[in-house]
Amino acid sequence: MRILHLSSLYAPEQVGGAELMVETLARTQAGLGHAVAVACVSRRREAPTVQDGVTVYRIGYGTPFHGLDWPQRGRLDRLRYKLAAQWNRYTLVHMEAAVRDFAPDVVNTHSISEITPAVWPLLRRLGRPVVHTLHDFTSLCTNGGMVKHGRACAGQHLKCRLYAAPHRQCQRAVTAVAAVGTDILDRHRAAGFFADVPESLRRVIWNPIAPGGPSTRQPRRPGAPVVFGCLGRIEPAKGTDVLLEACRRLPAQGWRLVIAGRAADGLDRYRALAEGLPVTFVGYAERDVFLDAIDCLVVPPVWPEAFGRTVAEAYGRAVPVIGTAVGGIGEQVGDGPWLVPPGDAPALAAAMARVIAEPDRLAEGLSRAGAVRQGTDPAAVADAYLDLYAAVRTRGAASHHRRSPAALSEPPHLDECRP
Repeated sequence: MRILHLSSLYAPEQVGGAELMVETLARTQAGLGHAVAVACVSRRREAPTVQDGVTVYRIGYGTPFHGLDWPQRGRLDRLRYKLAAQWNRYTLVHMEAAVRDFAPDVVNTHSISEITPAVWPLLRRLGRPVVHTLHDFTSLCTNGGMVKHGRACAGQHLKCRLYAAPHRQCQRAVTAVAAVGTDILDRHRAAGFFADVPESLRRVIWNPIAPGGPSTRQPRRPGAPVVFGCLGRIEPAKGTDVLLEACRRLPAQGWRLVIAGRAADGLDRYRALAEGLPVTFVGYAERDVFLDAIDCLVVPPVWPEAFGRTVAEAYGRAVPVIGTAVGGIGEQVGDGPWLVPPGDAPALAAAMARVIAEPDRLAEGLSRAGAVRQGTDPAAVADAYLDLYAAVRTRGAASHHRRSPAALSEPPHLDECRP
């Protein structure tokens, strides 16, 4: 099968889990003998290259600045960027060129935060079935997170509804949907997305997590303090404030917390919140080394994180997880004492205190680890996508009609996506 992935970014240019997922999936599919390519936005337009068996089309960018420069830009520049990304003809033209050159059997679109949603009807006009993977809330929210000022949004604000209008129009061209979690799929469906996609072509497929290296974990010494860890961005939406408030409620001894990651505005405020507590900020940390050095990972976001990659990564290293019952995190951790309501510092403190009082219970926190490892195995994820692609191609003859050669030569029409 010839498979083309369209992604806002691709390694080595990346922001987070979506780019890691695309890279792992593409490499795994190529390793299974399929012809696989990725077309992505990039700092420079380059001729196609082969990277780990995957053909990569780096098309440059047509927005006022590159997406990775977002943190250095002011509010007005960011607004200009958002508007340009919605109606970016440059990206559309060069994505079309990649599709024509590679001639895929199926196109799998991913995070389109840097790509105009008009790419979906373009692909339909080119006669290519489209599988869209929901990684984030780009089509529902201007910041892609359904979060504002560190708090989860109960619904769409007016600004986000207006922003989402072109996405809602363009998504009618999508043939099938793969969501990285049940919650993110349900939220899009509730907002009126993918109503034309048959239920059999709406599937939840977790992200592939490549196995790490050999474990360096040392046996836990009896009586040693329980080492909690928190890994990722340090910010209110990720629950850092809630976690530190919960730590204020813990016993004075018998535990410590290690926080790895960076804060966009610096750590001064968080160091003040942690003053007097056995909390250490270590900055960047290599994932496996960090996980092998802790007893329990705490994943406390308040926003509806679509998948929760660190949960699966921890289970892959035999580390139990205390998580919040939101988004994909709740789906992986499952109901029980290891799951607490988002934003509830007393409940989080109670879950942590339970482990401090009875460290032997740490093993109980791995009851879901086997199922999560199985569901995130790269080969299993690749097979799940290949099965979806096959279903799409089977249905394609009836629902996606190829246009005549004259029609295929038409330029992209952004008006199709205007509300």
